[in-house]
Amino acid sequence: MLKLIIKNLWARRRRNGWLLAELVLVSIISWVVLDPVIVVTHDRNIPLGYDADRLCLVSLATLQPSATGYDPAAQDSATLVDSYYHLIRRAADFEGVETTTPILGFCYPNSQGNSNSQLIGEGDSIRVPVLQMYFMPHTHFFETYGFNPGKGMTPAELSDADYGPKDIVLTENAAEKLLHTKDARGKRCYSFGRNDSTFYPVRGTIGTIKAYNEWRPVPVAFRPLPSIMEYMPDYANILIRLKEGVSMQRFLHEFRPWMTKELKQGNLFARTVTSYQAMIDERENYSATPIYRRNLAMALFFLINLCLGVAGTFWLQTRIRREEVGVMLSFGATPRRIVRLLMGEGAVLTFVASAIGFFIYLQYAIKEGLHKGLCWMQGAGDAYWVSDFTQHFLIVSGIIFLILLAVVWAGIYLPARNISRISPTEALRDE
Repeated sequence: MLKLIIKNLWARRRRNGWLLAELVLVSIISWVVLDPVIVVTHDRNIPLGYDADRLCLVSLATLQPSATGYDPAAQDSATLVDSYYHLIRRAADFEGVETTTPILGFCYPNSQGNSNSQLIGEGDSIRVPVLQMYFMPHTHFFETYGFNPGKGMTPAELSDADYGPKDIVLTENAAEKLLHTKDARGKRCYSFGRNDSTFYPVRGTIGTIKAYNEWRPVPVAFRPLPSIMEYMPDYANILIRLKEGVSMQRFLHEFRPWMTKELKQGNLFARTVTSYQAMIDERENYSATPIYRRNLAMALFFLINLCLGVAGTFWLQTRIRREEVGVMLSFGATPRRIVRLLMGEGAVLTFVASAIGFFIYLQYAIKEGLHKGLCWMQGAGDAYWVSDFTQHFLIVSGIIFLILLAVVWAGIYLPARNISRISPTEALRDE
């Protein structure tokens, strides 16, 4: 049948030439429109690496000197720290709470800020960009977040370990990139300073995580917080993990009024409580979501016009072949064979046009590159196919080809099915 398909396409080469040109143009435009949507959709659907569904974050504040109840004696550093830990313990006693942990600063998963540096694995010379996040030892930090365990120590053991000022905990992808192993216990990383190098012993690893929902996972190093007062009280929060089966909506409904009345100590008080998922969504609404929605809207608009334009063109081209189909029917061709023949022609035409269009776009992509997603730490999340040029190009090309093929077949199948079921006499009536 392939020889007959090629023969038919060649016999109608003038008319098919316009269809080919249209499909070549559509395949190039499809790359421009769909590549960003495919990449960002892929990145957003990578698992976070921790259980955010059972997390909520309580933000704290302090009374102003002019506020009622302000205590000047409670504003010293020691009292503020004691008040902070008191609130963490009180929150842990609320019904439905499994664990709590202090969150200080602006560097934690899906936070509004970040801190980054470049580390080198001992015995290596390649600088690796790494996000830095901070935690307080002995505060149930790793198990409260619900990080997946890495090689060696469990999250609970990592939380309870004794840390030196330069000790770090790496995510598995950071350990692999820096030290070429998932079990990095006892190994060291270092960074260059102006005069010397600083070494960072690795105490353990946790599973790979996403620093931000719209990013691919990048290497992350967790460091013990050097000074709690550096972030008190402006960047003091309490992370709460709910018990299994507790409804987040119901918990927040009951926790908010209790928090307003009971969660205060000295000049420190709970200001707001937000589910972690809502916090993630809020951050995306300021950064990634508008871009993603714009690209998605463009893609949907393009696909609608693609279906109307390309499918409509093939619909008309198929319907005007009534006489040709009548001849095939008169020579004994079955309706099923005719439909397969016409759809086969569409498939070959789509394949040739896509190959030409993809080759043309490849010349641009080699020079300018493919869409890299929304992560600005380029080269840090390269463990996924979207970061590999060859895989990226082939997979997106395959997706676009399947979309074009589905649209072309949609434009061919129904009219081909209808004209293949009429009698040869009716098909040849106007011949």
